[in-house]
Amino acid sequence: MLAAVGLALAGRVGARLARVFGVPVSRSTVLRLVEALPDPQVPATRVVGVDKYATRKGRNYGTIPVDVESRRPVDLLPDREASSLAAWLAKRPGIDVVCRDRAPFFAEGAPVGARQAVQAADRWHLWHNLSEAAERCVADHRGCLRVLAPDPAQPAPEPDKTQDPTGSPWPTGHRFADRTRTRTRTRTRTRTRTRTRTDHPRTTGRRAQPGGDRPPAPHDIPDREALGRRSDPGGPFPRAVAGPTIRTRRVQALSG
Repeated sequence: MLAAVGLALAGRVGARLARVFGVPVSRSTVLRLVEALPDPQVPATRVVGVDKYATRKGRNYGTIPVDVESRRPVDLLPDREASSLAAWLAKRPGIDVVCRDRAPFFAEGAPVGARQAVQAADRWHLWHNLSEAAERCVADHRGCLRVLAPDPAQPAPEPDKTQDPTGSPWPTGHRFADRTRTRTRTRTRTRTRTRTRTDHPRTTGRRAQPGGDRPPAPHDIPDREALGRRSDPGGPFPRAVAGPTIRTRRVQALSG
């Protein structure tokens, strides 16, 4: 079980998972169990891909053959010499296709070790080479592209924008804008009709009775006693409008 955990998760994470299972082991033990496993039986490879790998980037490189059909590494060669690749391919006569890049040591070793195999360029390097070629082509013809590009000193003419007479930021013909305008017009017309049907400015929004004049509401009758307290004849509620109050009538009766 620990060997299977090590194959799936390697040393450190495999040791953590083993503690969850109740088997406390170190990461070195997990790696030691993985290294003790026998090498799996590799089926005959028909299509092999060859590329380089680095044990120390920039200094030490090796060659890694990969089974293209199963997408699994087949072996690891300690260097990237043409002779090493040719010797490895010569031991496997069943290889029909060798997929490689255009490195010189691969280009020299593959035909020597597998003369019966077809040499093919891998997809990644094809796209990589195509992008580099397109970049170089664009860099070489920058002068032609500058002629076709518009001059930044002369701004391009702005398109003629039709001004909306309503002042709305939404363009005319926009379905949401037209829907909003229709609702606004309907509400405005409804409010206008309601105001014209009222019989008093203080009762805005209240419709008149169809049978005749409605009776005055309690809040519409002026408080004469409060109006009588107004001594300023030029105020908003003159005494002449309110008439004599009850107190004034009593004073006039006693004096008469």
